[in-house]
This record gives sequence, C-alpha cells and structure tokens, in this order.
Amino acid sequence: MSLDINLFIKKLWMICIGSSISLTAIYTIWVGSFDIIYYQLLSIMLLGYLPFTLIYRKFSPMIQRYLLFINMCVVIVALTWFTPFANQIAVIFLPLFATLFKNRNVFYGTSVASILIHFSLNSMAGYYDQRFLFEIVTELSYIICYIVVLGVFVNMIVDSSKQAYMFDKTVKTLILAIETKDMYTRGHSIRVSDYAMIIGSNMKKKGYKVDLDLLRISSLIHDIGKVYIPNDILTKNGKLTLEEYKTIQKHSEFGANLAKELEYPNEIVSDILYHHERYDGKGYPRGISQDDIPLHSRIIALADTFDAITTTRSYRNAFTLEEAKDIIIEAMNTQFDPILHEVFLEIYPSLVTYYHQNVSLEAKNEISYLEVMNKR
Repeated sequence: MSLDINLFIKKLWMICIGSSISLTAIYTIWVGSFDIIYYQLLSIMLLGYLPFTLIYRKFSPMIQRYLLFINMCVVIVALTWFTPFANQIAVIFLPLFATLFKNRNVFYGTSVASILIHFSLNSMAGYYDQRFLFEIVTELSYIICYIVVLGVFVNMIVDSSKQAYMFDKTVKTLILAIETKDMYTRGHSIRVSDYAMIIGSNMKKKGYKVDLDLLRISSLIHDIGKVYIPNDILTKNGKLTLEEYKTIQKHSEFGANLAKELEYPNEIVSDILYHHERYDGKGYPRGISQDDIPLHSRIIALADTFDAITTTRSYRNAFTLEEAKDIIIEAMNTQFDPILHEVFLEIYPSLVTYYHQNVSLEAKNEISYLEVMNKR
C-alpha cells in the first residue's frame, strides 16, 4: 500500500494548525507575551509546508514523496534550531517520518543523517561543553537503540509490502486462469469487483460494516472455483442439463476450498462460498437466507448479477441497462437483500457511467475480434 500524499498533506496541515493553536495558548496562559521564538515557531508551522503544497501536484508520485521528505526534514531541523531545550527533535522525528516511505535505504540513510544533525546542532549550541564523554556515549547508545527498534518495524513493513505484492500477483493469476477458460466472461471478475466496490463504498458511508479491502479481494476471486468446471459446460451454447447445472453450482464450494488452501482469511473464504445464496433461502450451496448470508456475499451477488445480465454470454445476448435495472429491482427481497434496494438506486448512475466507460468498449472490441475469427 503506497503513501497517499493528498491525505498525508491534509493531516500534516491539521497537525501544524493544531500545534500553532496549542503554542499560542501556552504563550498566552504561561508566558503572558509573545517573543521572537514564538513568531519563529509559528512561522515555521504555518508556512513550512506551503512550498510543497503549492507545487507537489506538478510532479510524479515518486518525486512527490522525495520532495515531501525533504520539506519535512527542513521543517524539523528548523524547529530543532529555534525551540529551546528541544535538542532531541531531529533524532526522534526524522527516522520516525522516514518509516512512512517503507524503504530500508531511505530509513537508514535518514537515521544516520539525523544523528549527524543532532550532534552538529547540539555542538554548535554548546550543549556538550559541560558534559562528560560517558554521558555523550550513553546518549548515542540510546539513540542507536531507538533507531534499531524502528528498523525492526521498517523491516516488517517492507516484508509485508512484498507479501502484499505476491498476494496481488496470485490474485491476478487466479483471475487469468478462470477467464482463459471462457472468452465470454473475460473481464468479468474485474468488473464484478469494481461494481462491488461502488456498492460497498456507498454502504460504508451509510454505516454498514463493509471492509473494502476484503471485499475487493473476495469479489475479484469469487469465481475461482470455475477452474475445476469442465470447459464444455462453461462454454455450452444451449441450455444446461440438470446434471450440468449441479456441476456449475459446485464452483462456489470449489472456490472456497481453494481459497482456504491458499490461506486466504476466513472472511474471504465465506464470501466466496456464499456469493450465490439468495435472500429468500433458495440459493446455493447451503440454502441459507437473510442475515445468515455474509454482507460481502450479498454485495457480490448483486454486482455479479448486474455484470452477468449486461454482458453477452454463450447462451444469450446482453440485456440493456434499463432492462437490467428492472430485473434487479424486481428481485429485491427475493434474490437480493432489501437493504440493497435504496443503495442500488443511488449508485445506479455510477454503474451506468462505469459500463459506458468500460463494458461497452470491451464488447465492441470483442465483437470485432469474433467477426475476424469467423471470417477465417
């Protein structure tokens, strides 16, 4: 997960404004007047991040991160220089801020720089003139211990990022394995996931307990069990026999078992297992109903159906968006949870926009591809 610069800079400004108010209150209550140090500190906190805020949008995300880091270093060193008795600020906060970049080289380079800055500023201020060598060595030992502890934390973050990268690759591989079996469902997993995120985001704003990170993964791999379904059944043009339909229905259990073997969280396993359950209890594989169905599964069911009926399949053409809307509204309280009714009506314009930007274009490309193949 990368650093969200926009969110971070907003929080940074909130901290600066809050700190400025606190500084003013301290001076008003305890000092009684404003001296030169107050104005220096106030200027640094209110103007320190102004250069970065004004220009950062003109640069790439990678350059933004380095500019932010440099700006933060300048602000912290300035605060260290002007704050009385705050001779520990640089060595505490520079390594701490460096952890945000999730990079070992940045962290250790910053830590060494912070130690040099710390001892240089304190030497210039005459802080060590009256201190024994033993005290200075002890101080350095404490600083190194602090950096070592932070280093362990950084290593954990970096390792976690690598695992997340491999996790993402595994998900994409599974999606590719599913969709290469049936050209008519190419892009289905991505679209269902995008639809589910639109629905889930709306519900989360309304106070529903939706974990968007888990929902993203669950919806992406909801059909992984289809890798175990024979191709002739998945791509059959005509109506499925009862036996073939029962085979198709097993993909939910197959997918849940595969997700469990791959050590996905239990919530994701459940989401996959129950995404074909119905609110009225007439779904599969367990026939559970209403609130017994995980909320994420109910969201995926709606997203899955919307994409299925608005795209062409081997056995039928796609429905129009308005037809799809009517079909889904009619199925509320039977196939779908009634709490999704209002949500669906609210996010329907977003679904339509997404469809025109993605699905209709994919459909045109697919038709062109099929026409070329048929002429051969």
